Parts: sequence; C-alpha cells; structure tokens
Amino acid sequence: MKASLRLVLPLITLWALCFSCVKSLAADSPDSVITLETDTARVRFDPAKNGAIVSLVDKASGQEFVEAKGGPLLYELQLFDPANPMADPIRLSETDALDATVAKEGQTVVVKVPRHKNSPIGVECRFRTEPGSSLIYARISVDNQSDSPLSGVQFPALSCPRQLGNSAEDDFLVYPRCDGQLVQSPASVEWIPDIQYPGTASMQFIALYGKDAGIYLATQDSEAYTKRFGVEKRRETFRPTLTHIPPLQARAQWKAEYDTVLGTFHGDWQAAADLYKSWAVHQPWCRHTLKERIALGDIPRWLTEPSLFLTYSLRGDQGKEKGVNRLPLVESHVEDWRKQINAPVTMMLMSWEKWGSWIGPDYFPPLGGEEAFRQVTSGLREKGNHSLVFLSSLHWTLRKKANPDSEPLKDVDLTADYEKRGAAGTILGLDGKPSISTHLASQPRANICPTTPAARAALFDPAMECQKLGIDCVQADGLVGGGVPICYSKEHGHTPGGGTWMAKAVHDLLDDIRKAGKAKNSDFALSMEEPSEFMIPVLDIYHARDYIQGRWPRDGDKAIGVPLFTHVYHEFLPAYGGDSCQVWPWKSASALYEVGMNLVTGKVPGIAEWVREFNPATTEPIQSRLLRGYFDLWRGPAHEFLIFGQRVTEPSLNAPTITRKAFVKSGPSKEIQSPTILHETWRLPDGRTGSIIACVHDEAISFDYQGKVLTLQPGEIKWIAR
Repeated sequence: MKASLRLVLPLITLWALCFSCVKSLAADSPDSVITLETDTARVRFDPAKNGAIVSLVDKASGQEFVEAKGGPLLYELQLFDPANPMADPIRLSETDALDATVAKEGQTVVVKVPRHKNSPIGVECRFRTEPGSSLIYARISVDNQSDSPLSGVQFPALSCPRQLGNSAEDDFLVYPRCDGQLVQSPASVEWIPDIQYPGTASMQFIALYGKDAGIYLATQDSEAYTKRFGVEKRRETFRPTLTHIPPLQARAQWKAEYDTVLGTFHGDWQAAADLYKSWAVHQPWCRHTLKERIALGDIPRWLTEPSLFLTYSLRGDQGKEKGVNRLPLVESHVEDWRKQINAPVTMMLMSWEKWGSWIGPDYFPPLGGEEAFRQVTSGLREKGNHSLVFLSSLHWTLRKKANPDSEPLKDVDLTADYEKRGAAGTILGLDGKPSISTHLASQPRANICPTTPAARAALFDPAMECQKLGIDCVQADGLVGGGVPICYSKEHGHTPGGGTWMAKAVHDLLDDIRKAGKAKNSDFALSMEEPSEFMIPVLDIYHARDYIQGRWPRDGDKAIGVPLFTHVYHEFLPAYGGDSCQVWPWKSASALYEVGMNLVTGKVPGIAEWVREFNPATTEPIQSRLLRGYFDLWRGPAHEFLIFGQRVTEPSLNAPTITRKAFVKSGPSKEIQSPTILHETWRLPDGRTGSIIACVHDEAISFDYQGKVLTLQPGEIKWIAR
C-alpha cells in the first residue's frame, strides 16, 4: 500500500502541475497568447503570428481597440530602393518574419525576429510595464544588413476597428496638428494629412476615442527625433500611425532611443491631453514657466501686457486706389485704434519687404526706404506701441510673378542670387532633387536646410537687419512648428534622413537670433508661426490660430479645432491671436466667434485688416462690445489667469449652436456649426480659478452653467472668479 502511494503521489503532483500549466495557458486564451497588462489595459501578443498584437482591451469598459483581421499588427519597416528612388517604399512586417520567438521575461514581452523572407533584416521589439504607470512602454531595434536603407519604421503598428461603438459619429481622432484638432468619425474621412514632428505636429501623441474609452499612442522623446503621425485605412481597419524616421543608411543598425507608450483612457480629448501633459511638463522645454521667464528677463514684459496685435499691409487700399504705400499712415492709424481699445498697439507690418509680401531673403531696403521706416518704428515705440514683421524663414524666393489686379509690383527674378548664396544649402529629397515649394504657383521657393550657411543668410542676417530698423519683434513665418522638409543631402554635414539634427539646427538658429537680438535690446522678441513644444525655450511668443475653424490648419472634412497645445503648454509660452481674426462694420458671426475664441483661450488680442481701409470707429457695435470687454478683462481681474493660468478641463456647455460660413482661401466657403457661447476655466499655481464666458451671437442667449441659468447679451463677457 505504501509503495502504491509512493507511485501515485508523484503522479498526482505531476497532474496538478500540468493542470496548473493548462489553467495558466487558458487564462491567456487562446493558450499560446502572451499577456501584458496594467491597471487599465490588457495587451495580448500571439506567438503563432510572430508576436502580433491581437488584442488591446480597456479593462474597465471592455472596449477592444485591435481588429485582428488587419495587418501588420506589430511593426512595419519601410525600405528605400536606391535603384528606383521614385518608387513606393518596400514594406516588411511581422507577417514576413522568419524564425520569430516571443517570450515573457518578468514584466517585459520580447519579440525577436532574426530575419525576414528574402531579406537579411532582424528586428527586436520590447514591451514592458512600469510600477505606478497605466501605460505600456515599447522600444524597437532593427539590424538591417540589406542594401536598402530604412526610410521609416512604423511601430507599434495597430489596426483598430473602423467603428468603436454603436455609432461612428461618437468616434474622434485627437490630432496635434498645429494648435490642435479633432476629427469626427475619422474612418469615414477621405483625407487626413500626415504631420511631421517637429513641424506641423506640435506635440508627439495621437489618440482615438469613442463613447466608452480611448486608445493613446505617444513617444516620450526629449531630443526631438524626427517622426511622422498619420492615419491609414485598410479594408476593415482604421490605423493611427506613428512612423519613426531613421537616418538613411544601408547595412546599418538602428534603434529607438526613446520609449513609445500606449494605453487606454476614459473621457474626451482633454483626458488624452492630460496623459501627455503629465510627461511633457517635466521635459527640458518646460524648465521655467512663463511667469518665471518674465521675472528672469528671458521674455519681455510688454508681450504679456494689454496690446492689440494689428495686421496691417503697408501696400494697401486708400480711397479708390490700391497698392498705395501706407507707411506714412501707420502712426495715425494706431492712434485711431488706441481710442477704441484704450491700449497700446503692436503693428504687424505686412508687405513691408523690398519686392513685396513673402519675397525673401532679399528684403532690404524696406518699402519707403530705411530712414522713413526707422522713423515710423521709433515713433511707435515713443508712444508705448510696438512693431512686428514676418520673415519668410527658410524659404528662398526664386521668382515672383506679380498680380496686376492686386499688386503694383513688377515680375521679379531672384534666381541669380539664389544660385550664388542659396542653392548649395537647398534641402534634397529622397530622390536627390532640390526641394522647391510650388504651392504658390506664382512664387516658387527653395526650402533651405537649417544646418547650412544659407540658413543664416535666409533668417539670422535679415533678423538682425530688422532690429537695426527698430523692429521690436521678428516672426519666423513659414517655419510652421519649427519644421522643415527632411533633408537627404550628404553634403550638409548631417546624416541624411531622420534623427535629431534637424530639430537641433532650427532650435540653435532661433536661439542665436534671440541672443543676438536681446544683447542689443532686452525688449527684442522672436515669434514663430504655429506652436512647437521643442522650440518653447527659444521663443518669446508664437502665432496662434485657435480661432480658426474649417480652414488651414483645421481644414479637411469633419475637422474640429480644439485648444490642444494651449491645454498642455499655456503657462509656459504666450501666443497672440493670429493674422486673420477680423472685425467689420457689419454683423459677422465669424468675427464674433474668432474674437471670442482668442479671448477665452488666453491669447493676446489680434485683429487683421491686411490691405483693406478700415476706420476702427465704424466697428459693428456687438463686435466692438466684445473687443472692448476683451481689453477690460486683460487690464482687470482676469489678466493673470489668461496669461499665467493653466487651462482646466471642463465639460461643454449646453448652449445653442448656429450655422455659419467659414472662409476657405482655396475654395468655396464651408458651412460649419458654431457655438453661441464660449467658455474656459483657468487655474493659477496658488489654486485660484476663474472662468470666462462670452456670448458670440447677435441675440441674447440663456443657458445652464453649473446649475444656474445665465443670460448673456450679444457681445457680453462674464468673468467668474473662485
């Protein structure tokens, strides 16, 4: 009997161990799948599919974010074919992998692919969890022993369902394009442009959410390596994409030097922005808040005091004449505006250049001559006003064909100067050809690489000449988000393709301009078109477009502008309200919305006239009331909140909307839904909060706000401090 027990007990123990193993494998159903999870999300990797991510579930809601029929589901390598430079990239993914192994090492899942079909390319992917974090952290490395250089690495590659819940109208893509936008029902939209970081991608994350939960994908990269965000639609799937852009090198090893993170969240775009902000505010570009930067003398105080940024073309209308030199009218026009708003004016002097608008870098002498121009800028400053001009940044004009209906100019051919000073510094594309922008058909411009001497000739030197003319603020216009096309030249001293060289070259160029300018005048300021997180420390202010709906950079079907960059970074860098927010002598729903949006999002007031002749005293009464109220708040109790405050997440108001037209430069106007009430809440470091509410309608509006019914008259602004 004892002998029998000695034989049976080990069998029972073995059976129990086997049952335990089977139970453990069954928990990962199917039994070959490997699971990695946080408190909020569960990710499953399938060894039978070479480590493909076959499931990503939000644990609280049960929402599945992976459509397993799609592919690739782990990574996609994009390879450049040197023999056919104009061809689409060669693509390899885990579906092409050979001899892949998938293993779990503690809280890390490791996928190793030694080679691919017909390609001597190896890949290793690592996914891990971190204590106290709801995110999953991922890295990828590639050993490319082929003659085809890597041109892009999409990782992690996720295929999502085309619809998350019962209705696609509840689905939204959070997209950090410039100031920020949402795209409603994104899988149904034909065109959503790719955005490059740094550049039109002002931050490094993308998110997709529905009624119950959302998926968040970001890189935690403090060095600004080149990357691209976008979307792809393939059969039954919708794919938010993150593509890492490596240096273009054959037979080379490449690895991501930063973490890519993914996870799930609950709420709207603000919840995704808060996830990103929890990392972003600890990065080098947030070393000092705006309040600290002003105290340190890093940013001039005048930029954060009440001032109207007025867009005014020096070549413009006067009476029945067009294209008149209006330089002699500047100071008197400023005084007309000061009577209306009781505040200084920062004159944004457009079409000031020698040859006309955005023709650079041959800018000088300016319109009217240096002496007359300098008298105007000094006259503005003597009365507490300021001046600002745009430079075409790293664009070098080749030719300009004048429009006789609007420009009293001659055709200009600047190619000889370009060939002498700019051609050697021109960005080269993947095909080895110079990068020439032709979206302005009458004005082809070469894109200049920021690492070259031509970049200093195009931007640094003109900025210093502008300072000699008494200009207080120079804007690097056209340098959207601090980005330029990727350069593949082998002669410019940088590695061809991606890396950190591009961002650092632009950063250092802007830094040099600021340092040189401030050494001569502590009130000198540098601005840039559209925001960039990486460029925050080398800017004094940026050109914002939170007020725009329906057109660039919020163009595209179902695009909805939201103050995404403002939500994350408002307390670190000021912004002014753009160059196309307008007021009129007649009623305008667009004007009310645009002025109101600049107000509630904490932007320095901006109004655009451009070439039109306008008497500020004729401003339509409701628009005038809104604008005056804007300045009253800036001079009064809301000032420190709107300048130094942090945007607080708030639900949308249950207030009526209206249909209005949005002007689109390249096509017919769009009809869009627009709110009648705008509101935001701001919090100061000491915990005080304040809410700003504005009626941007030509009729009184009643609505519920925090359990109380409020009624605002047309153009009325209400400030509620707590």
